[in-house]
Amino acid sequence: MSADAVLEAADRLFYERGIGGVGMDDIRDAAGVSLRRLYSLHPSKRELVAAWLDDRHIRWMTWFDTAVERYIASGVEPLLAPFDALREWVHSPGYRGCAFINAIAETSEIDDSHRLIIAAHKRDLCQHVRLLAGRSERPPPDWVPDAIAVLIDGAIVQTAIFGDDTPIDRARTAAANLLETSS
Repeated sequence: MSADAVLEAADRLFYERGIGGVGMDDIRDAAGVSLRRLYSLHPSKRELVAAWLDDRHIRWMTWFDTAVERYIASGVEPLLAPFDALREWVHSPGYRGCAFINAIAETSEIDDSHRLIIAAHKRDLCQHVRLLAGRSERPPPDWVPDAIAVLIDGAIVQTAIFGDDTPIDRARTAAANLLETSS
């Protein structure tokens, strides 16, 4: 239980304040564990950040896959469904963009092991989009899913910056145009 509470507290605090804005004492207090227990689970903040990134990846990809599948089941083109899922996500309380993109920007707080986890997350997102391409009625050329993954990340970043979902609408339109002109 306390291991889960620690990761939940880390997720909430790192996402809300950034990695640099959170100390181990903040995690301890939010998780309701002793500092000794926290350090027995994660001997350093760097190890906690790695565990958080791994956990965040699993939870976010599970949510994303479930949301995308729900839109596909309702008749949305598989390569456009991610944008509908993103629109849902950006309207959730506390939205602050992509935790992985936010983390990579904190250059003094992350190391190469964190960068590898972040890169793996982005590769998995690209792979997910490639798999969606295979489910399209008219599968596009190989380069299109990767371009759509770039549109997804750009839309996530811009919604966090601008505070509205207009970038998602524009990215979805661009993806639809790519699908139409590349087939």
